[in-house]
Amino acid sequence: MIPFDPDQFTTIESFVSEIKIVPLETNDHCLIGQIILQVKVHKDLVYINSDLKDLLVFDLNGKFIRKIGNRGQGPGEFMWLKDFIFTNDETIEILDFNKIESYSLDGKPLGTLKRFNFLGTNQHCDPNSFCRSFSSGYYFWAGISGPVSDDERLREKSSLMYRVNKDMEIDGAYFDTRYGDGGTMDRLRYYRDKILVFPSRYNYNIYQINPDDSITIRYSFDFGKYGFDSSQDVDRKTIAYEEYITEMNHFNETDRFLNFSFGYKNLAHNMVYSKVTGQSYILTLLPKHNENEFRFWYTQAVHGDRLIALIDVSFLKFDLERMSEDKIRKWGLEGFDKLDDEDNPVLVFYKINL
Repeated sequence: MIPFDPDQFTTIESFVSEIKIVPLETNDHCLIGQIILQVKVHKDLVYINSDLKDLLVFDLNGKFIRKIGNRGQGPGEFMWLKDFIFTNDETIEILDFNKIESYSLDGKPLGTLKRFNFLGTNQHCDPNSFCRSFSSGYYFWAGISGPVSDDERLREKSSLMYRVNKDMEIDGAYFDTRYGDGGTMDRLRYYRDKILVFPSRYNYNIYQINPDDSITIRYSFDFGKYGFDSSQDVDRKTIAYEEYITEMNHFNETDRFLNFSFGYKNLAHNMVYSKVTGQSYILTLLPKHNENEFRFWYTQAVHGDRLIALIDVSFLKFDLERMSEDKIRKWGLEGFDKLDDEDNPVLVFYKINL
């Protein structure tokens, strides 16, 4: 059980020893859209899911490497890029609307792996996250969507996550839809040989999928008076969201720390927890408690001892405008205020010193 108090704030200097800004190359072949769905690092390359349309690959210095797949309905194409995973270090799989496409890491199409409609015609499956199971088949963070999602009778029979076998038939269902899934993608993460799951609103646990395909709680967070008692028989539409911590997003785990974002009192917060000391560090996304501090943006990936955020150039320049010259020099951020607002976003690497 991990307790903490979200009203006790710290500063980024408490646990970050270095900040590195890496502008991403900008040209007509690698323009990143307004919505950045996922950022993953694999073999020292950064993969970015842009607007559900493009999977763009950059190196850690920001150089554009390639685009994988194209949007369309032909061979090697996808309609929507819901999620992507790396398998056996040699291939990448992309979750489309109702199928999975496979590619080599250099972008060569390898064909359609599976098509699915495992909920049938009465309930529409529209998963936005997936991973392979340890035996065969997949886990889909799915639930239901479309008009039937408002039918409480159908919702009661639905789950937020399903395990399917190699024939795409349901083998297991997990997490009820009572409070919805929060509308957030990227619910499944990897740490060493473990698959981590952070579920829906008001479920304050991090789960792990084990090699026998069982699912157990890995971490529990005690939010005390800030947490909503999900055992209460309260309609989700009547809950005052600003009074409770709603859900945990963008979860990352390394050998030394955990990191995730959460909403509370209509503000976005970040938490870094030291697995070594048991100490928690909490910041608001807007550093109102230390106006001269560089912002700790919510992070979307991890590489070694560094957490990675991907932020718009205009947001970066806004931060630099309010910071003192001494603070800018301290973090080595000189010159980035000259970037063009129309350029691709920048990678921000936070070196965590815990």
